[in-house]
Amino acid sequence: MASLFALEVVTPERMLLRTAAETVVLRTTLGGLTILNGHTALIAEVVPCDVRIEREGEEPMHLAVHGGFLQVDTSPGAAEAPELVELGVGPGPVPGLSTRVTLLAGIAELATEIDVERARMAKQDAESRLDGSGRRQDSRGEDASEDSLSLEERAAAESLERAELRLVVAGGGPG
Repeated sequence: MASLFALEVVTPERMLLRTAAETVVLRTTLGGLTILNGHTALIAEVVPCDVRIEREGEEPMHLAVHGGFLQVDTSPGAAEAPELVELGVGPGPVPGLSTRVTLLAGIAELATEIDVERARMAKQDAESRLDGSGRRQDSRGEDASEDSLSLEERAAAESLERAELRLVVAGGGPG
């Protein structure tokens, strides 16, 4: 039996997920990160990514997370809240030490909740707003820098990134 820790994924609208996990894999502004029970305490900024959650005896779960913050708390009793004890999360690798991972995201979606057709339509719309290429080109035909994009173009680029992430996470492919 693998060592479990408490995991919560919270959005402004709801508690998206509360479970016991073996592993969480995601990306932060500092690079890729794998969280296991007993991980070093930290707070990190999460970049838009496919978050993979491995749970005991189950297929990996995937979430589309469009940015947010991650907290790994390993203080004594961190995972001893009654709702977390019910998950069967026991003490961590050091007696009295437990791991509680909280992911706060402005937008997060379970792969099973993603509407693939809607994501495809959003991707096509964003691409058409960016001349179909997904990138704006300057007068020389070269890719324009991020700084030179208008607010409308930035919004379209962000919409394109969200749609592509949803498609990847939902298994609908990048296109």
